[in-house]
Amino acid sequence: MTDAVPEFLRDIGAHDKAIEMLEAEVRAMRRELVAIKELLSETKGGVRMLVAVGSIGGAVGAAFVKFWAMLRGL
Repeated sequence: MTDAVPEFLRDIGAHDKAIEMLEAEVRAMRRELVAIKELLSETKGGVRMLVAVGSIGGAVGAAFVKFWAMLRGL
């Protein structure tokens, strides 16, 4: 045997480095998911308000057209 590092030890070192990189990527993905979750929870309220305003606007518009048709005798 030589003084060089055995092949299995090099493989273990390479695997350890790959595992560390994967762990870092998973941590980054978790941070991004938290940011996406926060963004979605913020926009949910805005979408609800937009739907409510649209519904009220549609109802007012329909009532106006109905009233206008009634006045014109259609």
